Amino acid sequence: MNRKTIIIYNVIILFNLYFIIAAAFSLIYILLDYADIGFIVDHYSSGVHQEQLIDIITRSLYFSFITLFAVGYGDMTPFGFAKAVSMIQAFVGFILPYAILLNYIIYRPKLNKRNK
Repeated sequence: MNRKTIIIYNVIILFNLYFIIAAAFSLIYILLDYADIGFIVDHYSSGVHQEQLIDIITRSLYFSFITLFAVGYGDMTPFGFAKAVSMIQAFVGFILPYAILLNYIIYRPKLNKRNK
């Protein structure tokens, strides 16, 4: 494979990795909400709107992606066990780029030497 193909392949893998992680955490938030042991409150939405299934799904996805990438904007707040899950997700979102970077720098020295 040439260098361009490898880069495109790695970007696709990275995109899928982040999407799967965010979707998995979103599913956890949905399950916590249905088990009534943790929930996410949207401060700019009415209580009636937040009880709808589509809003629970979209709110969980949005919160999951924002927590994974930016550790939140402040428009949503987790409560109950969702706080613990969001802390774990924020940690994963913080550590994952470093782990990926170290994987390519430290564990692939042949690739780095060959490209110079």
